[in-house]
Amino acid sequence: MKAGRPENLDKNLIADRFRASAATYEHMAFVQKEISRQLVAIVDRYGVAGWTRILEIGCCTGVLTEFFCRRERIDRLFVNDLVPELCSYTERRVAASVGSVESIPGDIEQAELPQHLDLVISSSTFQWMADLPELINKMAAALNPGGHLAFSIFGPGTMEEIATLTGRGLQYHSREALTAMVEKYFRLITIHTERKCLYFPSFRAVLRHIRETGVGGVTGERWTLSRFKDFERQYIERFSTDDGLPVTYVSTFVIAEKPREELP
Repeated sequence: MKAGRPENLDKNLIADRFRASAATYEHMAFVQKEISRQLVAIVDRYGVAGWTRILEIGCCTGVLTEFFCRRERIDRLFVNDLVPELCSYTERRVAASVGSVESIPGDIEQAELPQHLDLVISSSTFQWMADLPELINKMAAALNPGGHLAFSIFGPGTMEEIATLTGRGLQYHSREALTAMVEKYFRLITIHTERKCLYFPSFRAVLRHIRETGVGGVTGERWTLSRFKDFERQYIERFSTDDGLPVTYVSTFVIAEKPREELP
């Protein structure tokens, strides 16, 4: 299989896919919403609190943003998304819940991060990064000592059905690789991985889910009628279950703390 090398990701294509799915995202992104809810619950479980300045990377329509803004009053919130319109939407969505909110639109890997942060949080976004180790370095530099990094990221096995048949897919980071990246700059508090499957009644419903959540941004796949029919047949033959046609998501959750003293 040709895994999409992170450094070759087409960020414009990814942005176009998410921009096109903005109106349907919250209705269709069942897994992403549940992962956002879980991430905030895990942050609660490990007692991460006392937020004053927060950066959220990949805010999309503000689902995660709203979850954590309900939890605690935030003095200063910075929201980032590759799609500028989604930053503006999220700003409006949570403006009444925070002291102030500021957008950082565009590619976070190219942006200058705000400094003196208490928390950097992100859900289901970091798999789109071209150089995640360098971004983790930047986030560590932007956090106060004792500040926290909390994120979920899709990992190996995500959308494996599509990848198996197309020979294309993202080059996902393993849990072991993520552990090594994070522990270079942080004290790892917890890391765990969960697998979720959605089931759909037809192949058209599978494609609609992918299109209306923007998660197909790694390729510019175009469907002719013959290509569609052949792919549909293969998908049903290979993956059909009594519950329907599956789409698999594998997500890793990470909570880490920036040490108050430099790591050895």
